[in-house]
Amino acid sequence: MKKRYGLIMTLVILCTCSFGQDVPLFQSKEAINVRITGSIKSIKKKSNDSTLVAGKFLYEQGPDQWITVPVQARVRGNYRLKNCFFPPLKLKFSKKDVEPTLFAGNKALKLVFPCRTSSDKNTLVRNEYLCYQFYQVLSPYYFRTRLAHLDVTEISRKKPRSYDLLSFFVEDNSMVAKRSHGKIVETKGINPASFDEKQSVRNDYFQYMIGNADWSSVFQHNSNTMFVNGKYVPLSYDFDMSGFVNAGYAHENAPSLGTGDPRERVYRGYCKSKPAMEEIRKEFLEKESALHAIIDEHAKHFTKNELEDMHGYLDEFFRILKSDDRFKDSILDLCRTTK
Repeated sequence: MKKRYGLIMTLVILCTCSFGQDVPLFQSKEAINVRITGSIKSIKKKSNDSTLVAGKFLYEQGPDQWITVPVQARVRGNYRLKNCFFPPLKLKFSKKDVEPTLFAGNKALKLVFPCRTSSDKNTLVRNEYLCYQFYQVLSPYYFRTRLAHLDVTEISRKKPRSYDLLSFFVEDNSMVAKRSHGKIVETKGINPASFDEKQSVRNDYFQYMIGNADWSSVFQHNSNTMFVNGKYVPLSYDFDMSGFVNAGYAHENAPSLGTGDPRERVYRGYCKSKPAMEEIRKEFLEKESALHAIIDEHAKHFTKNELEDMHGYLDEFFRILKSDDRFKDSILDLCRTTK
């Protein structure tokens, strides 16, 4: 890959703990504090899928003890690159640079930002973070995440401007494959019948639960494919267009399915055997309380109305699962065939 120099991006991660190689980034759910200084306009202009911008980040290992780690970054995401003020980033590291740090073992990470500077920007990021947490309860194959409070200083203006943002790191798909004893597959257009049946249904129900239509496991749109135990399994990510997150820009880019309302659920899964679909239906019903508990863990960060909306959105999904008639009408009769 080409390397472009000129943008200085500094991330300062503040922590009172001492980290070693035996304490990975994703071991704790506690948010870390991050400071970024740089030009958002510059990184959007100078980086792409094949061009990285060199920078560095520092984190405090102990009192007055700062560790500097070089990093290369690029923007990611098509829609958000064109329509968002803050682009999501892909960060890449050298193994030797991160070995003695909190980021040990990570060759790459995604860093998810809010899309815009609207008043609900941080709430929307936390909503998307919750979707990742839901999937950890529902599937053995998932991306680990770590929340971060960002103090971003934008220096491309005449007068630097600071933003207080919520963000989160997402582990690289290679790390998911490593701990799952699998392999990431780049091939697109894999026959849906080649995917692990039960894992496909888990992913399909999850996407339906959060009201997400912006994905395709077959064509790897907001989804990676992993080969494990002789089968392909989907690894989904980027849920900001879902009805559960309910971002304003999702309404501007409404899906062509159903009524076009991103809050409306549309089942996009392929038809699988009835025993498999019934088994995973039972799995989800058994985990209903655990999913609601994830929302409650973050209750202090939401208003009463926001909490009621999130719980209510999940409740409607589970009412469908609990009703044989609604389950048939909304899922079994609407699943896609490969013919």
